[in-house]
Amino acid sequence: MFIISMLLLGGAGYFVYSATDGLDGVWESVRSSPWWMIVLIVIGPMGNHVSVALCLQSLQSRHGRVGIVEMYVLVGSAWLFNYMPMRPGLIGRIGYHKAVNKIRMRDSLESSIWSGILAGIANCVMVVVALVMMRFSEYGWSIALPLVPVLMMFAACPMMPTRRSRLIMRALAYRQIDVIVWLGRYWLAFTVLGLEMGVADIAIISAVSQLASLMPLTGSGIGFREWGVGLTASAGGHAMSTAIASDLINRAAETLVVVPVGLICTGLVARHWKKTNDAKCVDRGAADQLAKEDAGADAQDEDESGNASEQEPAIG
Repeated sequence: MFIISMLLLGGAGYFVYSATDGLDGVWESVRSSPWWMIVLIVIGPMGNHVSVALCLQSLQSRHGRVGIVEMYVLVGSAWLFNYMPMRPGLIGRIGYHKAVNKIRMRDSLESSIWSGILAGIANCVMVVVALVMMRFSEYGWSIALPLVPVLMMFAACPMMPTRRSRLIMRALAYRQIDVIVWLGRYWLAFTVLGLEMGVADIAIISAVSQLASLMPLTGSGIGFREWGVGLTASAGGHAMSTAIASDLINRAAETLVVVPVGLICTGLVARHWKKTNDAKCVDRGAADQLAKEDAGADAQDEDESGNASEQEPAIG
């Protein structure tokens, strides 16, 4: 799967290169775009990082205690390693939760599955919201409609009957924010390349993109996401090469962010892991020392008892 994904990514790059005369049109569009759009495209992946970390922290809190900053660092490290074959970032995060947070592997895996389910629900909600936005596009307030489901989800959290359901609803709200960030990232990339597309079309493309990211054994849907975006845009009557180029721009922005952020987060995870293991070694050493002292005290008591019995005269 990893080899296939890399071949698909290379094929997507070659397809765009051939269709745009050596990327001349792409570079010209990027250079002529407003600087703030480029900045938002580059920092956009950070919004996904934060929202996904908050979603997973809410889901994992059903099974144990995981700090928000701790989960943010874990997701950042896993984000980097998931670009490698077999999703080692996911495996490492689950192993960390078991060793440090005392959360069973099956519970961590269940939380990851729940995260995928909530992502699907959030994308369906966004498609409906996008259709409503098209209906009221002549009104300026329609731009705020994507925030309505988020506010409703947060407002519904206190009304949930159990703590488990409250945490799941809160995780869904964070997933909805993640979908909004993806929608904004694709809108920016399409606008930079001059691809005019409605909100509903972008919402559908964003949903296909996130579905492709769930491909097993591949990280972040490499290759599959690019072709999924291009084929979906082509089905809607848009230029396939431009749509793929837009997703490649988003992929490049992710790479610029994931490498430094992932390395920093991995260093923090390693330091915390070492500190936790050192604390365990100290506790184990103290326990062993205490056991030795107890054993020595018992032996001394036995010696004193034996000496006393030898010194006392026999009676009877």
